[in-house]
Amino acid sequence: MAALLNALVAIAAVTAALTATSLDRRAAVLLGATGSTVGVFLAWVIAPAAWAGAPFLPWLAAVLGTAVLVAGWSAVRLYDGVFAPPPEPPDDTGAVATARW
Repeated sequence: MAALLNALVAIAAVTAALTATSLDRRAAVLLGATGSTVGVFLAWVIAPAAWAGAPFLPWLAAVLGTAVLVAGWSAVRLYDGVFAPPPEPPDDTGAVATARW
């Protein structure tokens, strides 16, 4: 039970730290909570026996999970409009359509 409580505190602390230092608070809460939860869960799945002997493991997993998710989020945001077609040029036929002869 203490290991679970330690993991939950690690998730909350990493999320709060990311939120406090971010300009976009809603995205920081989403990325912090998701990244730290996934990181802690994957660490628990990979090494369940290490939870009892290493109280720092959930903290390390929460930080690494959040860092990986923030890096992925940044890469997606960076390449978001790279492959989009250029915008259409403005159409100047409006002046011709309103002219009266």
